[in-house]
Amino acid sequence: MSKTFTEVFGGPFESPTRPSLPIPPLESLDKYFPSLARIVAETSWLPHPDTVRALGGAVFPTRRSKPEKRGKSILENGKTVGVYDDNLTPRWALLWAHGCRDNQQRRRGWAFVHLWPRSVSDDINSYTHLANLAMIPECFASLTDKDYPVTGYLRWHAWSVYGWKPDRAEQPRIPMDYNIQWRYFQPISARKEFIKQQLAKLDNERVRKLRPIIEATKWPTLS
Repeated sequence: MSKTFTEVFGGPFESPTRPSLPIPPLESLDKYFPSLARIVAETSWLPHPDTVRALGGAVFPTRRSKPEKRGKSILENGKTVGVYDDNLTPRWALLWAHGCRDNQQRRRGWAFVHLWPRSVSDDINSYTHLANLAMIPECFASLTDKDYPVTGYLRWHAWSVYGWKPDRAEQPRIPMDYNIQWRYFQPISARKEFIKQQLAKLDNERVRKLRPIIEATKWPTLS
């Protein structure tokens, strides 16, 4: 049986007209984590293992940046190797790789999250890597922030199923009571072709900057 506030803190307290009560301490929530992870797993969509293997790396040469740098080139030794971006290209990567158009109406209520924190996954090799991404109901998205409860389950899944983690991240450990059944997007065979088609339809400034980099490093004859 749960204890009452008075049973936890005791009493008596100061005058009821001007009480001075302590904030209750945060109790351990560990026992709830497996249940939370199962709820998220049953309501979310992860990249299909076949699709992750087929693309073999980050989908786009982008990385997260502050607003003032977005759209600018990423330079290494004076050579343009990518484009600074917001969360758009990771969303494109996850949806387009599975044949889904980025429809604003249809994606309402969904959050597109990264499994590892910015400090280890904002590089070009990780930012749009499918193994670092998931589509989760917005109401559960906070459970994947930073090192929150469900994050460990998603990272272990990425490591055990996709065999991937960011280069600078520590190898994930299996969480307690790991008995999770994840849902996957339906795989398609013409993954790269679909991505190319979506890029061709947009042909905006972002795409025009990305196109020559992608052609030079990933997929020739993108146009």
